Amino acid sequence: MSLTGYAGAMLVERVGVGAAAGLAPGAMLKAFGIDESEDSPTLRYFARLFAVRNAVLGVLVWEARHDPKRLERVAWINAATEILDAAAAGAPLTTGRTKPAAAAGAIGASLAVSAGFIGLALKARRARTV
Repeated sequence: MSLTGYAGAMLVERVGVGAAAGLAPGAMLKAFGIDESEDSPTLRYFARLFAVRNAVLGVLVWEARHDPKRLERVAWINAATEILDAAAAGAPLTTGRTKPAAAAGAIGASLAVSAGFIGLALKARRARTV
């Protein structure tokens, strides 16, 4: 896959997840293990903030797709964001206030997306040295 094609694939991930969170925050909250009884306007607001964050990170990838040096930096930022998301998803496990299966799903998804962005960063670095 070309560098711009890889960047486009990661953009689709960012925008797709962001759009899902923004358009259907209740479904996203449910996917993260939040019971309907705990759903609230505040939680839906934070789901929409997550959507905006994903959209902005996706736009950064899109804008950098033709500049390998910039794309590498943006990909590392995206990877770090996902690794921090995984840590944030795992932190409540220490208190017993989250469902282990929901946390595991969030951690797994974050680490998988992070791996995709690490791959993009490495591909961008190789493109710079060729």
